[in-house]
Amino acid sequence: MIKRLFNALPGPLAARILQSLVIVAVLLTALFFFYEWLGSTFLDTGGGFE
Repeated sequence: MIKRLFNALPGPLAARILQSLVIVAVLLTALFFFYEWLGSTFLDTGGGFE
């Protein structure tokens, strides 16, 4: 599946590598912010009652 997606990218090999690196960086950044939102919204922050 990943090979098929990589081969579907336009341009020469160097351009496809650069495009895939940018796509992976964007997806990892989005995943990080999603986990941060998920943790701050639904999980306990660890603080106690005062």
